Amino acid sequence: MSDTNDPLTRSEQPGESGSSRPMLEVSGLTKIYPDGTLAVDDIDFTVEAGDFCVIIGPSGCGKSTTLHSLVGNLDVTAGAVSLDGVEITDQPTHNRDIGLVFQDFQLFPHLSVSENVEYGLSQLGIDDREKRRRTERLLKMMQLEGLADREPEELSAGQKQRVALARSLVLEPKLLLLDEPLGDMDYKLQKRMERELLRVHREFDTTFVYVTHDQTQAMRLADQIIVMNDGQVEQSGSVAEIYNSPNTAFVSAFVGDSNTFTGTLEEEHLDGSVTIGTALGSFEASPDNLHSPVGGLLGSEMSFSVRPQHMSLSGEYANTLDCRVKDVLWNPGSSTQVLLEVQAEGVDKELSLKSWELAEVPEGNVQVSWKPEHTILLERTSVVDGIDLQKDILGS
Repeated sequence: MSDTNDPLTRSEQPGESGSSRPMLEVSGLTKIYPDGTLAVDDIDFTVEAGDFCVIIGPSGCGKSTTLHSLVGNLDVTAGAVSLDGVEITDQPTHNRDIGLVFQDFQLFPHLSVSENVEYGLSQLGIDDREKRRRTERLLKMMQLEGLADREPEELSAGQKQRVALARSLVLEPKLLLLDEPLGDMDYKLQKRMERELLRVHREFDTTFVYVTHDQTQAMRLADQIIVMNDGQVEQSGSVAEIYNSPNTAFVSAFVGDSNTFTGTLEEEHLDGSVTIGTALGSFEASPDNLHSPVGGLLGSEMSFSVRPQHMSLSGEYANTLDCRVKDVLWNPGSSTQVLLEVQAEGVDKELSLKSWELAEVPEGNVQVSWKPEHTILLERTSVVDGIDLQKDILGS
C-alpha cells in the first residue's frame, strides 16, 4: 500500500505473489436450504494456484455454506465448481482432492497422533511403506515427532491444530479449506498459529481457502480476500485493493476502521478531482474509486470514507474539519487513537483519527485535515439490494 501507516499485507511482499493458473473456479454458486433459506446467491470467484485466499463477512453471510459446498458436504442448488480445470460440482467428497480443517479439529480421540495423521492414507489403501514415509514427513514438518504416540486429550490447542493440518496435508490435496480453525484460541495463541499457518502454506505450496469473521486476521494472512454479505460477494481482490479501493460502502466499513460521510457530488475540476458537498462543508476527492464516468454522477448522492490513519491533527491538507477531542486511547508501542466530535451546527458525528507519531494530544477544539486522494468515493452502498447505509452498515 502507498501509505506506510496502512496495514502490512502478504500480497505486497516481494516474491509472494500467487501463480498464474486458477486452482479454484466458482461460477453461479447458489445454495437454498430445504426450508427456503437462500444462503448463497449466485456467486462467482476464482482463486489462483498457491494463493492463500480468505473469505470474510459477518455471521450468517454464507461463507461457511460456501466452504462446505466446495468440499461436497452440501449439495449445491445451482452453479459449478472446478478444481484445477476439472469440474467437480457433482463429485463425492472423497473424489474432490480437497482437504478440510474444522474449528474443533475433529481428531479421533481413540487414535494416537501418528494414527490420526495416517488415517486418511489407510482409507485410500496406500501401502504401508508409502504411508509411513508420508506420515513421518508430515510429523517432522509440523514439529510433532516427539508427540507421535500421544492421544489428542494430551495435546494443547496449538498441537491439536498442527495434527489436524497434518492429517489433511498428508493426503497432498490440491486445495485445503479451513473453517475458522483459530476461532476458539486466545489472542497470543492465535497470533502464533497464524505464523504457523503461513509457514505451512509456504512450505507445502498448497492453495488455501480460509474462512473467518476476523477481518484483521484476514489482512495478516491473505494473498486474496473475498468479502461476503447476505449470500453475495461484495468484492474479491488483493488486500491492498480491498482496503484502499473498496467497491462498496459495506466493504469500506467492514474491512478496517473507517470514517464514513454522505454528500452530493457537486463538481468536476480540470485536474480530474471532484468536489462533494455535505452538511459539514465541501471536500475535495479523487474520482479513481468510481466505477462510472463522473459526468453521469454529478448531482447524485454519494458516500465517501477516510481511513483514520489518513487524518492529520492539523489544518495542513486541503480537506479540513473543526472538531473537539472527546477521548484519547493510548496504545504503547502502537498507534494512538483520537476520538473526535465534529463541531458543526445541527450535526452529531464522531470521527476516529490514528497516529503513530503523536506524543501528546491537545484538549478541546482542534482542526483535522486529510488529502483529497485519501477521500475514497463509494458509488454503491452494497451489492445487496435494500441495504441502508446508516442502519445496516454504520449501525446508527
